[in-house]
Amino acid sequence: MSLSAAEQASFYSRFPDGVEGIRRLGRRRLHAWLEFFLSDDDDGGAGLDHAQLKRMVLSRPQLLSYALSNVRTTTAYFREELGLSSDEYASVLRSYPSVLMHGVDSRLRPTVNFLQNECGGGRDNWTSWKRVVYSYPSIFSYSPERTLSPKVNFLCGNDDGDDVQSLGLSRSELSQVVSKFPPTLWLSEENLRSKLDFLVESLGLEGSDLRTIIVSYPQILGLSLPKNLMPKVNFFLDAEESGADYAEAHRSIRCGLNKNQLREFVLYQPALLAYSLEKRLRPRIARLQEKNIYFYYCPKNIMSYTDAKFDDW
Repeated sequence: MSLSAAEQASFYSRFPDGVEGIRRLGRRRLHAWLEFFLSDDDDGGAGLDHAQLKRMVLSRPQLLSYALSNVRTTTAYFREELGLSSDEYASVLRSYPSVLMHGVDSRLRPTVNFLQNECGGGRDNWTSWKRVVYSYPSIFSYSPERTLSPKVNFLCGNDDGDDVQSLGLSRSELSQVVSKFPPTLWLSEENLRSKLDFLVESLGLEGSDLRTIIVSYPQILGLSLPKNLMPKVNFFLDAEESGADYAEAHRSIRCGLNKNQLREFVLYQPALLAYSLEKRLRPRIARLQEKNIYFYYCPKNIMSYTDAKFDDW
């Protein structure tokens, strides 16, 4: 695999028993293992190129000690049963090589069945779930029983109190949320609840407003609360509305919306809260203020404009 001296040192330091461990595997076994991954998929191999194989082995040296028969079974499952192309399977191995260490019947198939049957759509929605599998293969590291299923119950349950306890999603809405942002299934309930409560409180959301935002743009749940959501909401809101320090508020550029106005913008385009505060939101608001243009009267999607379109506007 043409490893440099530094790469060899890193490899041996992470492989069980180092050089001696590799010797025990034997040259013939290693050759068969590497040949399998480099062989074209038409020949029953994994179809990786040398660079892809090198990255995989360096990231998980212990894979070389894994039984080739198990690796063949896993590869057949992804390529034949799930219908992943050579490039898609290579993407899975590149981003999560430990997938080879999961059993087909004990973890891989149950996880795929869970996506199809519990998250909606079944085999008819396979294109979406197939994309989840090769784009977020780390989903296989989470137990359907202990992690995924409780999260579905949380997302689809009903509200029962002053705090947000769930979203009350329908199966169709759940399918949209998970296919757009799969990590929703493995973010902790505490993590999700803190963001949902914050959005309700800071935007004054009512009724189905929260569900509308999450179904439309579930990626909002992946944003950091202290480093992303809170600073941006405080930026958009009037200092009195956000509770910001008066002196600090008047030293910095702020948007000056009230809760109702900000709610209108976020409901129209939830991705508004995902744009960079320092690279897009604050500079554009500053330019609008220089022209005495109040943000509330701008097009609701103005922050999604390209720089050229924004300049022309």
